Amino acid sequence: MENLSTVEKLKQTLELEEASETLTVIPADTYIRLANYAQKLRTTTGSGNEDAPGRLAKKQLWLMAVMTRRLLHLRLAKAEEEATMHGDDNPTRSFKNLLTEERYINDVTRQLAKKEERFVRAVVDGQPSFFTLVQRRETHRMTTVRISKRVGEIIGADLKRYGPFEVNDVARLPVGNAQVMIASKQAARVSSDDY
Repeated sequence: MENLSTVEKLKQTLELEEASETLTVIPADTYIRLANYAQKLRTTTGSGNEDAPGRLAKKQLWLMAVMTRRLLHLRLAKAEEEATMHGDDNPTRSFKNLLTEERYINDVTRQLAKKEERFVRAVVDGQPSFFTLVQRRETHRMTTVRISKRVGEIIGADLKRYGPFEVNDVARLPVGNAQVMIASKQAARVSSDDY
């Protein structure tokens, strides 16, 4: 097992997880090890190489992405099933075998499910005020972007003035304005702090 490549170890971890009915214990550094290997692979082969080693590296990265996604989804589903079976809403107990990185994704997934449930309940219970609050919150939601083209002063969705901006400036803008600037290649998102 020591001589297995990183991709082979990932395959073996995935196979063990698929074979087990319960959540297995995997090494705490699993995802860090995979990311380090991917970084090394990209560094040694280059990102745009179309020679044989470059094509092999791209195939390995693709395999890693597919297997990592499958492993993550499988583990999250098992943890959720375990929590549901025990009627347990306590993440510390139900999700104890998830790695820290997996708990991060699980928390976001659970938050999304709660938001969706509140949304549907507001429709079914006839609560238009919920949607007024959502609209107000969305208008004030901010994100951080790096400016890639010179941009003059803009009026934000929150009716505040922003700019002017020079190339490589970093700005915190309303999400709606940032999305327009990103779509028109005037900016690039530098953080995902908008959820």
